[in-house]
Amino acid sequence: MIISIINHKGGVGKSCIATNLAHALAARGKKILVIDCDPQCNTSSIFSPAGDIAEPKSLYDLYAHGTSIAKCIYKTSYENIDTVINSPQIAHLEVDLYQDVKKSYQLLRKNMRKYANEHYDVTIIDNNPSLGLYTINSLIASDCAIIPIEAGCRYSLDGFVAALDAISSIASRVNPELRFLKAVINKADGRTSISRASVDHIQRRFASKVFATVIHTDTKIKEAVAQKMTVLRHSPSCTASHKFRSLANEVLGLL
Repeated sequence: MIISIINHKGGVGKSCIATNLAHALAARGKKILVIDCDPQCNTSSIFSPAGDIAEPKSLYDLYAHGTSIAKCIYKTSYENIDTVINSPQIAHLEVDLYQDVKKSYQLLRKNMRKYANEHYDVTIIDNNPSLGLYTINSLIASDCAIIPIEAGCRYSLDGFVAALDAISSIASRVNPELRFLKAVINKADGRTSISRASVDHIQRRFASKVFATVIHTDTKIKEAVAQKMTVLRHSPSCTASHKFRSLANEVLGLL
């Protein structure tokens, strides 16, 4: 099963969801591949290749040189998690890829999908905050998508709607296997009325389209990011870690 984490809006916590969901699923004994499709490389900083590798192959090599996905995959220091890291260089490649859009849109699917499904239980793709070429490539290669929504942020809701439209369009035109899994409410702050009202509004408006698990703001998450690790590794007993385990259980129930 290949899952893309997407939202047209930045800052909603896609990398946080991708890395911690991956860790929670791996802790359940699932073999996980994490692919970083974001040129910011936040996920790559957390799931970096284990060991001393001078020049690891990255997603850039797949897109730029046609390097096979198998040669871009590395073990991480996390049990049951392998990774395909990204490089900031990939941001400069997008203009060239647009020269042959039809070919470019199939690059990730053709190079990754069969191998990932044969070797991993779940593949999680973290995406950049846009619905550009790389995100569309991810959706074309995926079975389903999860959309994080930042509680209390109107623009995050707009990004959610745009992402839903993109999923629907790609499913109807290119990838009929693609489906929207659910949205996950992130960065909820129970101390503020606007955040509480936002969570209530999202849950009522979208109902069955939203995971029951709500991820709240937590200093442990910020500490984990600062130390370039998942919150489940940094503080396995904290509230946020329990929430991500709960989210993983919900995801497994839908796959």
